[in-house]
Amino acid sequence: MKKIICCAVLMMAVFIGLTAFVLKQPKLPNAVPAWFAVDTLAINLAVPWDIVFLPDSSMLFTERPGRVRLMQHNQLIEKPVLNVPDIEVKGKMGLLALCLHPNFATNHLVYLAYNYRINNTTFLRVASYKYADDSLINPQTIIEKIPGVFNHTGCRLKFGADRKLYITTGDADVPRLAQDLKALNGKVLRLNEDGSMPADNPFVKTDTARKEIWTYGHRNSQGIAFQPGTGFLYNSEHGPTGGDEINIVIKGNNYGWPVMHHRNNADGMMPPLMEFSPSIGPAEAIFYSGKAFPSMKGNLLVACMRGEAILNIDFENRKIRSYNFLLKNIYGRIRALAEGPDGNLYFSTSHVDPPESNAPQGEGSYDMILRMRPATAEEIAAKKGYPLQAEKLQVAINNSNAGMNKTAATTKILYAQLCAGCHGADLKGVDTKPGLVNKKLNYGSSFTAIKKSVTEGVITKGMPAWRGVLSDRQTNEMVNFILTKRINKK
Repeated sequence: MKKIICCAVLMMAVFIGLTAFVLKQPKLPNAVPAWFAVDTLAINLAVPWDIVFLPDSSMLFTERPGRVRLMQHNQLIEKPVLNVPDIEVKGKMGLLALCLHPNFATNHLVYLAYNYRINNTTFLRVASYKYADDSLINPQTIIEKIPGVFNHTGCRLKFGADRKLYITTGDADVPRLAQDLKALNGKVLRLNEDGSMPADNPFVKTDTARKEIWTYGHRNSQGIAFQPGTGFLYNSEHGPTGGDEINIVIKGNNYGWPVMHHRNNADGMMPPLMEFSPSIGPAEAIFYSGKAFPSMKGNLLVACMRGEAILNIDFENRKIRSYNFLLKNIYGRIRALAEGPDGNLYFSTSHVDPPESNAPQGEGSYDMILRMRPATAEEIAAKKGYPLQAEKLQVAINNSNAGMNKTAATTKILYAQLCAGCHGADLKGVDTKPGLVNKKLNYGSSFTAIKKSVTEGVITKGMPAWRGVLSDRQTNEMVNFILTKRINKK
């Protein structure tokens, strides 16, 4: 089924934090306009999480319920390439990332990341498979037993020019693990293609650290991309309530979570290149290198779920010169993003994402794979094509860090940054997420009970455990803040 949907590119002003600020943007000349249209390639999908292209231009993609699917000549093959047998599907968990070995043309190796369960505990596993006769066979574990929950499980896979496998992991709703070098959560990991340990990893000679770790202090990174030419690694990362980030990922560095977030700053921790509040929900990231859209060549493109768009970032000498948003508020939540062999952009929607979305869990006609391509002359003449170039937000780098907070000092600020995204600024909740007013709380509504919720979390319901993040004084002040609000709102 093919349906041409043409749409105008819209632009959204977003506050850039930490190391950058937004200047008033001028209108840019558009001497050679580019025009685009969007085709619907597949429907009736359940959260297509990742997309790759094979040497023969066929497409492989994952669906979170556990299926690897094949598309040939823009036609979806009904029979899955693989049904993962031991998958755990709940909330954000299931079959996630997909990537090809750099030598796929000769060794036919495909790498998958997925959640699984042992007794009452959920983990993340990365495994390699051999692609043969439109099937994935001979699974080999690369790394496993990475703790996971239904939220903040990561996970993106990419091979670098060094032929090492890079893996992102989420903090599994236990934020302090991101700073714990003995834990695999909240990290970017780096492994050899067979799962063995590279000799040049930063902590390979440190007895008190996991040797797989490349960088740490990440909250929930779902996008990594290597810049052509430079080889620099960039990532996209979800913040707690806003505070979404674009980072350059450098060996051994600490990216701050949960000590540093939003516009906070801390010694010895890397600030992001861009910070977005309100949240854009950044997912997959790629550097565009095709010929279909010359104005975007070399740009970093980031799929946005909460932002419902594709973020288009123009770099110059490792600095962000300008950015805009493509397909804003047209297709809903966008998760996977890939450049096809034809230079067109392929992307997927992600509408079964509780609690952020209202679509029910399970099967159904919720998600699609689409292709963004240059419009034909006939489509342009018939007004079925629209100009790609929009006004760009101009960005200047603030190297002085003037006006930045060292830490979030007040309880009100901490609540707004860490809690309001789920419970609302007024404690009445946000969309499908629960509030704290006139509601029975998990452990009760006394001071002691609320303090237990703050320190231990309610992991099975997506409430993080803030022990080790908030001091005892900060925790007590947070509980009093919540109690006061509850009393005043009743």
